[in-house]
Amino acid sequence: MKTLIKISWRNIWRNRTRSLIIIIAIVLGLMGGIFSAAVRLGTEQQQYRESVEHQISHIQIHHPEFIANPEARFRIEQGFEIAEAINKMEGIKIASARTVFDGMVASASMNSGVRIKGIDPKTEALTTSLDQLITEGSYFEAEGRLPSVIIGEELAEKLNAGVGSRIVLTFQDVEGEILSASFRIEALYKVSSARFEERNVFVKNREINNFIGDDNAVNEIAVLIDHGDDYRIITNKLRETYPTLEVRHWADIMPALFYALEFLGQSLIWLVGIIIMGVSFGLLNTILMSVLERIREFGVLMAIGMKKTMVFGMILLETTMVSLIGGIIGLVLSFGMVEYLNKKGLDLSGVGGEGLAEFGYASVIYPNIEPIFYFQILAVVVVFAILASIYPAWKSIRLVPAEAVRTE
Repeated sequence: MKTLIKISWRNIWRNRTRSLIIIIAIVLGLMGGIFSAAVRLGTEQQQYRESVEHQISHIQIHHPEFIANPEARFRIEQGFEIAEAINKMEGIKIASARTVFDGMVASASMNSGVRIKGIDPKTEALTTSLDQLITEGSYFEAEGRLPSVIIGEELAEKLNAGVGSRIVLTFQDVEGEILSASFRIEALYKVSSARFEERNVFVKNREINNFIGDDNAVNEIAVLIDHGDDYRIITNKLRETYPTLEVRHWADIMPALFYALEFLGQSLIWLVGIIIMGVSFGLLNTILMSVLERIREFGVLMAIGMKKTMVFGMILLETTMVSLIGGIIGLVLSFGMVEYLNKKGLDLSGVGGEGLAEFGYASVIYPNIEPIFYFQILAVVVVFAILASIYPAWKSIRLVPAEAVRTE
């Protein structure tokens, strides 16, 4: 076996140009496939973090009728007490009680429909990191004649308003009466989703509760958990504990994102596999040409006593060695490329970044691949290399030594 490996290794470099072309093809194929997979995976993971950690949280709890009719009157009875009890449960990072309902916002320029969220600033900062999303202004620090409101940059542009501007929020109280109140924009926030920025405004819950007529009003409890993969287990536990309330996890709230992530996890290896398959056909053609050029050589080897199984194994080894060299180089270069882009980011703001924001994607993407993925790809490379070499190897052992020796 050791002798066969030495012979195979020498045979590879007998035609350096051909071997290098095969190796370069494998390297470029792998880099292209892994780059595509890393960008796609990084994009979806980034959207998951943005959507769950900065917008909706892992789990949301509402009054059963609130989902269809997001109005102030559909409150969670003893909402603050329930949120406090959830905070003490195992696996819970933070539970934030909010006053949430739909309304209208108006400035001197125009008006728009919004979702008004009454929050406790300290708890909300731990739930969605809203304080870290502020791009201009302060996070509920101002004390003025008018209550403060924080709005998204997209909504501010739409209203032609900025920090310090006065806007009017119109909404219903707990009795269904329509109210209007003036607020002063204290800050602007920025997230990856332009729609979220246009749709959601934040005020202090104690101030908005005074307007709607219930100081203890809670319409939503947002729950962030310690381990994201446990969201179904904890959701079921909360449903059992609070059977009269509507408990939904992020996959229920954003099914499109859930199915995108599920499909992505199963399709990445196939994506790279198809690329490697394409490279393998080029590898098959090259090896077959090599076999046809070496017919006389194989005839001589078999004539002097080399077994057909050894000839077969030699071709398999040559192909596997070339593929391993290309595969390892390709994976090392791909790893370096992905790590570099993961730290620096891939800025797409100049090529449709605003369009990406419309669909909830950030304009700066951080490609990412799990380490296990590289080992899976290496295994796929070896398997396809062996498959690609079987036909040329089989063709070589079908040669008749006496006829092969006379071949020019």
